[in-house]
Amino acid sequence: MKSKAILGWASLAILLGLASCEENWVIIEPARSGKDSPGAQKRAVLVEELTGVRCPNCPEGTAALSALQQQHGDRLVIVAIHAALGYNQPYPQSRYDFRTPKGTEMANYIGSAFFFPAAAINRRVVPPETEPYLPRQLWAGIIAEELAKPLLVDLDLKSTYEATSRRLDVQVNITPLQDLVGEHRLTVVVTQDSIVDYQKVNLVTEPNYLHRHVLRSILTSATGDVLPTLQANKTVERSFSLSLPADWVQHHCSVVAFIHRGGTPDKEVLQVVEKHIL
Repeated sequence: MKSKAILGWASLAILLGLASCEENWVIIEPARSGKDSPGAQKRAVLVEELTGVRCPNCPEGTAALSALQQQHGDRLVIVAIHAALGYNQPYPQSRYDFRTPKGTEMANYIGSAFFFPAAAINRRVVPPETEPYLPRQLWAGIIAEELAKPLLVDLDLKSTYEATSRRLDVQVNITPLQDLVGEHRLTVVVTQDSIVDYQKVNLVTEPNYLHRHVLRSILTSATGDVLPTLQANKTVERSFSLSLPADWVQHHCSVVAFIHRGGTPDKEVLQVVEKHIL
C-alpha cells in the first residue's frame, strides 16, 4: 500500500508539472525503474560550433563535424551558434537571419574565440587553450576522451508536437547517478537542420549552402537554469513549451537538452540528449 501511495503522489506531481509549465522544479522520488532506469543510456558529447554566414573557413569545420557525427552517431550532438563576431550578419539577399539575442548571450557565456573554425567540446578548456572554443585539429581527440568518461547523470527527454497549432511541448527528467556537488544548470534548445541559404565558402558566396544544426531558440535562460541540489537517484523534472514559427520546417527540427556545471570558468557539460520533433 505504501508503494502505491508513493506512485500515486509521483504521478500527480508529473501531471501538475505538465499542466502548469511554471518555473518550479518537480522532484520525484524514487527514481524510475525498468528499461528506462538511470544508467541505461550512454554518455554523449555536445559540440557547440561558433559560426556565421560570412565566415569563409567555417564550412570546413561544419564538414569535419558532420564526418565525426557519422562516426559517433547519436552520441555526438551538434549545435551551430551563429554568433561569430564580425561574421554572423546575414547578406542583404539572405532568406534567414540565424542570429538570436539568447544565442549570442550563450556564445559569450561559453567564452571567446579568436580563430575559425572554432567549436566547444562539452565546454571543456584544453591547455594550452584558455577558452572552451577549440581549433579543429583538437576536436576528434577531445570528443573521444569525453565519450570515454563515466556517465554521471541520466537525461530523459520527451517531446510532443501538435501540427495544427505548431505547439511543441518538452519534458526533461534529470536523474543523477551519484550525488553531484556544486552548482549545475539545465539548458534546452531547439535546432533546425538542412536550411538552404547564403554562406561564404572560401572566396565564394554560395547561395544554396546547406546549413546544419542551426540554433533556433533557447527554452531556458541562455546561461542555463540553475538546478536544485542533485542527489543520487532522485529525479528532477522540468517542462517547456514553444510555438514553432511558420518558417521553421518541423521535420528538420530537434530538441537538445544538456546539463552542465555553472561555475566560472568551469561550465563543463556532463550529459546531452537530442530528440527529433517528428
